[in-house]
Amino acid sequence: MLKINLLQRYIISIYIKNTALVAAALMVFFVGNDLINNLGSLPDSVNLVFLYALFRLAKSLEVVLPLSLIFAAILTQTALIRQNELVAAHSLGASRGLILGVLFGASLIISLAFIALQATQFAYLGDYAESIRKRGAVESVTKDLFIRYDNRFIFIRELKPLQNEAIGIDVLEIKNGDLARQISAKRGVFDGDEWLLKEITIVHKPPVTALGGAGSRVERLESLRELSGFRPDVMETIYEQKIGYNITDAARALRLFAEQSVNTERIRAVLYAAIVIPLFSPLFAAILAVFSPISPRLYNVAIFSSLAVLGALVAWGALYALAQVARNGATLPEIALLLPFAISSIATIYIVRRATITL
Repeated sequence: MLKINLLQRYIISIYIKNTALVAAALMVFFVGNDLINNLGSLPDSVNLVFLYALFRLAKSLEVVLPLSLIFAAILTQTALIRQNELVAAHSLGASRGLILGVLFGASLIISLAFIALQATQFAYLGDYAESIRKRGAVESVTKDLFIRYDNRFIFIRELKPLQNEAIGIDVLEIKNGDLARQISAKRGVFDGDEWLLKEITIVHKPPVTALGGAGSRVERLESLRELSGFRPDVMETIYEQKIGYNITDAARALRLFAEQSVNTERIRAVLYAAIVIPLFSPLFAAILAVFSPISPRLYNVAIFSSLAVLGALVAWGALYALAQVARNGATLPEIALLLPFAISSIATIYIVRRATITL
């Protein structure tokens, strides 16, 4: 079982406090700026404006939290240096690796928890906020959706993914290159695995072999279960070209379109970005611990802090630019996101070992 000594608890408490303070300040800044720009387009309802601000506040964590973890590491290191606490810790036998391990471990745990949060409906809070701004309600409606799924062509007049409902569904089933049947439903409800279509008209078309053969047959049903695995949130997200969808839906979409003629580069880009971007914070914390001075007498703490902040902003700007390039399909997401992460991880391990730090 991992034991945490008094010094490690002290550093963790400072780091978490700094992370919370920086994150709160950045979130308030982002949301305040958003409200100033969009207040005129928001509904008159105070409740909806409050929900809009709350959703934006939570959504801003995608950008704010990774930066907060880095800035908190800089603040923690600076505070320990200014108060000569690093010198005291080293004089008592604590190695530089202990500081590195605490910052790296705390940052990694928080980042992994946030990645897990991104696999839930939390990732859609930005869409809820946009729905309030554009429609004055927490809903999402996609119209005239046309999708190829397996051997079927599906047209949906109105899709409501938040309610798992659809209005006006037409399914054309193809067999051996020919139309086999057409299913038309006035509405449908997704129950978590498949669609329950209601008020259905099915037109069965037999294969045409000769003139005078059997004609089409019409069948009417009250309900029918169809389209297993055809998730409304995944479809709406992908075909509306939204950025904010969670890790779970992105993974489902990749499996769903594995055998379909659908370009999955954008899906992979969003999936990689949701996982990789938060994991850069622990790497930066480790690098920071390697190069930080022990005492303010050895190096100007103000210069060290300024360079660390500047380096963090430049690195983070480049990282988000690469993520945006990958989402736009300008380059493969593996090159834009996975390759830089792999290089950064290898470089961090090399630098840590080169500095003979024992984790």
